[in-house]
Amino acid sequence: MDTSEKVSVIIPVYNDEKYLKQCVESILTQTYTNLEIILVDDGSTDHTPEICEEYREKYDQIRVLHKKNGGVGSSRNAGLALATGEYVLFVDNDDWLEKHHIEELYRLAKENKADIAAGNFNIFYEDTSTFSYWINDDTYFKKVYSIKEWFSLQYRTDFYNMSVVFTVPWDKLYKRSLFKNIVYPEDAPVEDDLTTWKVYLLANKIAYENKAIYTHRKIKSSVTASVSETDVFPLRSIEERITILRLIGFDTSKEEAAYRYRLTLWKKHALDKGEYLKYRNTLQKLAILKKWENK
Repeated sequence: MDTSEKVSVIIPVYNDEKYLKQCVESILTQTYTNLEIILVDDGSTDHTPEICEEYREKYDQIRVLHKKNGGVGSSRNAGLALATGEYVLFVDNDDWLEKHHIEELYRLAKENKADIAAGNFNIFYEDTSTFSYWINDDTYFKKVYSIKEWFSLQYRTDFYNMSVVFTVPWDKLYKRSLFKNIVYPEDAPVEDDLTTWKVYLLANKIAYENKAIYTHRKIKSSVTASVSETDVFPLRSIEERITILRLIGFDTSKEEAAYRYRLTLWKKHALDKGEYLKYRNTLQKLAILKKWENK
């Protein structure tokens, strides 16, 4: 499928010589062909830069940026700065797409006049070579969500893994204009929980397809496997979210409950790591909440 609207596929890349080719090939073989593929090499020290250059020389639609190591947030920012498509799609460098991935999301967005189209995913565990599935033909549906409705799904761990779908930047097709004033943090090991929700708030509605069209590879040595729970569930993110959602009139009861949970995680983590100033700061917030919870 080829249309007049270009999709910019942004792939942050770092030391991924083993899996990068599978990722890129899954994009090159998409049924939607009006693509520019942007490989952002974040200062890799293995053979990843050479692989990127091989693809750039072979395919006109592939662009490559080699940059100093700055983390995945800085790579997303660099990719967005280079993107020229009407739409943007993020793919992690060790994941892969089903061949109709982009076509299905594009049709979903256009049919519903939605700024964002999203799908679901499978997980492939590299260490055991096994897949995790939670979706089948019987659970398939399409639905268009208002932004308030979409936010109500973010903590639904019992609903087709929607909590993860809500948070991650990949497995979604976005109008590139949504990122005009969005900047991914470059000082955090995990950037998605700090950013994705802000993109939603700039959109008109979200079209969703409950179908696994993306495969997310889990590797023990990956960034998400090496960070702590406090990196995955940052206080800064949820404090910002509660503030902004309250200002625009959203119900924040679920965010407030999640905030209390995150505070307990941070308290334990800080004590275990001997970070006593952080520990006491967390105790202070818990004490304030406890004092006022029944008033």
